[in-house]
Amino acid sequence: MILAIGIIYLLVILVIGLLSMKHQKDMDTFYTGGRRFGPWLVALAVSSTTMSGYGFIGLTGLVYEHGYAIFMIGIFATAGIFVSFLILAKPMRRITQKFGALTIPDLLEIRYNSKTVRAITALAILGGAIGYQMAQYKALGNMLETVLGVDYKLALFIGVAILTVYVVGGGMISAVWTDFIQMIVMIAGALIVFIGGMRMVGGMSQMNAELTAINPDMVQAFHTTGPIGIFAFISYFFIYVIGHQGQPHVVTKFYMIRKISMLKWACIIAASTYAITALLWFVGLYTRVMVNRGEMAAPATPDMVAPMFIENFFPPVVAGIIFAAVMAAIMSTSEAFLLVASSSIVRDIYQQIIKKGEKLPEKKELALSRWFTLAIIAVTFLLSLNPPDLVGWLGNASWGIFSASLLPVLSIGLLWKRATKTAAICSSALGFISSLGLYILKVKGIYVPALDTGAIAMIISTLSLIGISLITKPASSPIFEEKPRKAAKTEDPAAANLS
Repeated sequence: MILAIGIIYLLVILVIGLLSMKHQKDMDTFYTGGRRFGPWLVALAVSSTTMSGYGFIGLTGLVYEHGYAIFMIGIFATAGIFVSFLILAKPMRRITQKFGALTIPDLLEIRYNSKTVRAITALAILGGAIGYQMAQYKALGNMLETVLGVDYKLALFIGVAILTVYVVGGGMISAVWTDFIQMIVMIAGALIVFIGGMRMVGGMSQMNAELTAINPDMVQAFHTTGPIGIFAFISYFFIYVIGHQGQPHVVTKFYMIRKISMLKWACIIAASTYAITALLWFVGLYTRVMVNRGEMAAPATPDMVAPMFIENFFPPVVAGIIFAAVMAAIMSTSEAFLLVASSSIVRDIYQQIIKKGEKLPEKKELALSRWFTLAIIAVTFLLSLNPPDLVGWLGNASWGIFSASLLPVLSIGLLWKRATKTAAICSSALGFISSLGLYILKVKGIYVPALDTGAIAMIISTLSLIGISLITKPASSPIFEEKPRKAAKTEDPAAANLS
């Protein structure tokens, strides 16, 4: 029955992708869906891509290891959704309507009048997306390995094959509609697991008492010793409350809403639905209690906590729904990252830098977008056959790369007219290099800072943007003008302003 429900879910997603193919006309519809969606579709797309396989699989495993301290990520990420909507949603939607921006590097070139800023941020998005996508693929392989009863590599191939059809074929229209359906499944699955699991462990008080007996730090917001201490708490605040604004797979959804007035409702819906799906993380606590009681074997790795618990303690029909919810989280974020990564190559590097803003035939644009999306899928699939880290830490590192590389130049740049081109170039480059470099040093054991490497890099890039802006001469930017500059006659308003 679990297998049957899993197959039905995957087939539904596949059909949506195939039906969406006929609506793909150009890069605008492929990457933004033609800016036609209402608040519910945009909100559930934001919350589902924020959750991701990193959230459902990776963070559940980290909760199993470290307890309630990991829930601070969910609390901070919920707050981060509100902050992102408050600071970025209106200006991003206004700028895409005014100038035809399709990507974050599009917007940043308009803001700073710099192709160098475009190039650096496009490379940062591509690099971070590959790392985050590996986390999604590893989570997908772990889940389908349990559902289908096949080995990890075959399970990964099956999942990626289905993902390929509906993302390459359907683009953002397919992605948003599948996000909508997948988020409904996620909410149902999270509520079933939370309520059912709580009954199994004897209620909240009993569970907390047993966790305290295992390790008193398990029920604290941060640990007195070890890697999840006060500095981790501070890091999570920087990365997930403030850093949420730098997540390209999430904030690009702001381009897609039909009317700016709908954003306030989308904000409330997105934050509340994300908070509900985070209830699935209680599986990590339930599993820790069950293992300690001897009622369940210890998982081989933390990434197998959710699949093992669901399979062992729920009836097949219920387990099938929950498995579908977890796969929904993985698929929704995977599709978002594939689209932002391919747009970085096709739109930001090839068309706007290599081709110097040349208007390409619509069919060629769409074909290139699909081929590069396919290439990214292939590369990340091969890398994910032997992934280098746990899903939770791999996703956290990629989140930090995005926060450091994009947040200062995007959020501060849209609010502060004094931010300069030179500062933006230095900030985005320093953010990308320092976040990646510090993470590699940490993994190798060469330098293990108290603060998270992404938080340190984000502080470096933010201070560099502000400091360098104060000592360099600012230039006018069209986004702060009452009326946009007159563009040359062209079918592509973004190309006119970016060439």
